[in-house]
Amino acid sequence: MNEIATVMYDLGILSVLLLLGICLRKKIRFFQNIYIPASLLGGFCGLLLGPQVLGHFFSVSLPIGGTIGKWPGVLVNIVLGVSFFGATQNKKFGRTALSAVTVGGIVHQVQVVAGLIVAMVMMMFYTELPLAFGLTPVYGFHGGHGTANAAGAALEAAGWADGVSVANTMATAGLLSGIIIGMVIINIGVRRGYAKLVSKPQDVPRSVKEGIVPMGERTSIGMGVTYNDALDPLALQLSFVGIILLMAKLLAKGLIAIHPILSNVPDFACAMISGAVLSFIMKKAGLSHYIDRATINRISGVALDFLVCSAIATLSVKVFALYFVPMITTIAVIIVLNLITNFYFSWKVFDDDWFERAIASYGLESGVLATGLMLLRVVDPKFETTGRESAAASAALCYPWSLPYVMLMPALAFSLSPMTILGFSVLLLVVFLVVARVFFWHPERKFSDILSGSSSRPVQNEEALR
Repeated sequence: MNEIATVMYDLGILSVLLLLGICLRKKIRFFQNIYIPASLLGGFCGLLLGPQVLGHFFSVSLPIGGTIGKWPGVLVNIVLGVSFFGATQNKKFGRTALSAVTVGGIVHQVQVVAGLIVAMVMMMFYTELPLAFGLTPVYGFHGGHGTANAAGAALEAAGWADGVSVANTMATAGLLSGIIIGMVIINIGVRRGYAKLVSKPQDVPRSVKEGIVPMGERTSIGMGVTYNDALDPLALQLSFVGIILLMAKLLAKGLIAIHPILSNVPDFACAMISGAVLSFIMKKAGLSHYIDRATINRISGVALDFLVCSAIATLSVKVFALYFVPMITTIAVIIVLNLITNFYFSWKVFDDDWFERAIASYGLESGVLATGLMLLRVVDPKFETTGRESAAASAALCYPWSLPYVMLMPALAFSLSPMTILGFSVLLLVVFLVVARVFFWHPERKFSDILSGSSSRPVQNEEALR
């Protein structure tokens, strides 16, 4: 079987897994109630039915092989490469957006610092454990599977072969904990009266829980820029994506030609730069109207679903067993701190809609923006609060401090001392804390108010505070 035929064959296998995942979501009430994505369900089906689990006990298993293990490393270039391509700049950086960015920065740094401290403690008992292990929680929880694969590949290039599997496991733990614990918090918050717009989670329509849009409510997923007889509209947008990947490849080769050390620049970083450059060129040339951002988003979403499914289906059970104690310990610590940090600082920093914004932030910092918006939709079905604006701002403006951790830290973790990296990370955390206290802090609000239910009372003079 030639390479293209192998890719098409593996596409069929992953397609079966995704369809199996959506069927499980539609038919099983438990999966509906906790909003487990079909790509996650399909990935676990592939892992269980594949050679690592079922094949370990029986001679017959689902053929999870061929190119499937390489899909995440390629698809992440598409997901991240189109991040800035055709995106419109939001010039409204108001108090809501800036406070959301501040909370997001605090949570990001808490994940980094906690992960590094746990890793440094574990290194006393597991001498082969690298310091880079401490960075995988923020790659998985804050970044999601896309960032986990990108950073994992950089860790692998830096000398840690297990980096991809560990980072993907962290991302899976983050996504699951974000959804499951998020739904528990929503049920508690709604009963305590924190949510403004829903009286009970059961108000969410059955179709939303099943994941299938009813016939009369379906909308188009993009706009046709070209006529079909000239070029299929989807083909045009895919061509832009292909050009970004080509530019990224040429950029990577050019950097290596300048100096071999630049081979450490990850492929996804070249893709992000290429996407931004192509977008800038098309804008200056008056061609940006040929970009349909809605279709680009759908292409990115398709790539992410196949990425998640293939990443989980090919998770290394052996690597999980090898790092079992450090991984379980780290995941437990990050889950607890992620929960406390998000809700405490949301309560102390946000002026209004604190619960809706907190639940969106918690979902965002446990996976991806889609997770945060999914949780938000349960308590804010029509996005009438500032929750969506808050989460979107935090996701869009986090790159100045999150990207260096993904692009540079995998290599620096093997060349700098642990205390240097930890010290820098703590310093950045302190900066965010100072910004929160100086510009957004509500000293009259107590953490005990959340536990007692007092936070459901409206805050006085909120308009003045804004």
